[in-house]
Amino acid sequence: MKVHYIKQLTAIVLLSVLAHTGVATEANTYNRVTYQVTEQKEVNNDEITVTMSIERDHQDATMLADEINQLIITANKTIQKFPDVKSSTSDYSIRPIYTRDNRLDNWRGASSIVLKSQNNKEMTALLQILQKTMVIKSTRFSVSAERKEEIQSGMIEAALKKFNTRAEMVSKGMGFKKYRLVNVNINNSGNTPRPIYAMASANAMSDSIAAPTFESGITTLNVTVSGTIEMEVSP
Repeated sequence: MKVHYIKQLTAIVLLSVLAHTGVATEANTYNRVTYQVTEQKEVNNDEITVTMSIERDHQDATMLADEINQLIITANKTIQKFPDVKSSTSDYSIRPIYTRDNRLDNWRGASSIVLKSQNNKEMTALLQILQKTMVIKSTRFSVSAERKEEIQSGMIEAALKKFNTRAEMVSKGMGFKKYRLVNVNINNSGNTPRPIYAMASANAMSDSIAAPTFESGITTLNVTVSGTIEMEVSP
């Protein structure tokens, strides 16, 4: 008798649990919507990066290496006179040049110096000097890292507000009482124009070289907030 009573009690408890589970599941039925919003801003570029290069040929590899090294040393001494310009060397090479019948013809040496500055006046004056022995390989304009971070912080805040406003609009427009955030992603990027300043061979340059003129242009910064909201079905 006692055993039968316990079985009945257990069955009642199980039915009660299942019933509550079913109600909870039904009450927590949600619809999900995924969307994204974008914040965009045009910013004046405040930093220029210039790559200067030098290339020489010689019959003797040792003498060629010495010539390249001396030119780079001289260039670095000149760069030190411009405190607002940062520099680094790259692409150093000394390699053999062969004829069509695979015989050694001569040696070719090359090296590059990458210059970066937010002081356009100093950069222009420096380039005017360096162009007497080197050529401008490329230029790139951009927004400096510290300024970009400052601007994008405000853009992220604005994009998040826009995302929340859109969530409220979507949920109310579809007749839901409330929503909750399931996930959110923040992405940022910048579309930077990269004008190229082409130069003639260094050997063809005279001692009197006009200073280069650059137009820094603008960069379009983008911040995209994407995510999914979950809306509660009205009872």
